[in-house]
Amino acid sequence: MIKAYAKSDIGKVREINQDYYYISDSLDEVQLYMLADGMGGYNGGEIASKLAITSAKSYIENNFKQIEKDKESIIQLVGSSMEYANMIVYEKSKEKQELEGMGTTLEICLIYNNKVYIGHVGDSRIYRIRKEFMRKLTQDHSYVQKLVKDGTITKEEAMHHPQKNMLIKALRM
Repeated sequence: MIKAYAKSDIGKVREINQDYYYISDSLDEVQLYMLADGMGGYNGGEIASKLAITSAKSYIENNFKQIEKDKESIIQLVGSSMEYANMIVYEKSKEKQELEGMGTTLEICLIYNNKVYIGHVGDSRIYRIRKEFMRKLTQDHSYVQKLVKDGTITKEEAMHHPQKNMLIKALRM
């Protein structure tokens, strides 16, 4: 049995919380755990994160019954749900000038038949916790993570880098 908890914090910079999450009922055939951390504009990030979660969730729910239940089909479903969410966020960002450039991270954890399928874009993270051990399962899509991976800076330098929040991948235009 999986125990799921969610806590969100507005942070030190924003006036409104731009996080959004979804946790499905543990009795469902497919369990979904989703997190989005919005960015951009006064309320653009708040709109982007909610849109990403609701559209990816509905895509998965509307298409899961029609797919083969093999590994590749489920991986494709998760990926397609993220592409769909990206399209929805992008289309919304074009509707009003104040939403231009809005975006969000998106984490999807789909559990079916005791197997976990992950979708990830941005610098939010998915961890696995077993007993006393916590392991990061995703890698940040950030400029600073790329610098670390390339060996340009150390992990310690990354923690205080002035561009540590600059993303190279996110749901947006």
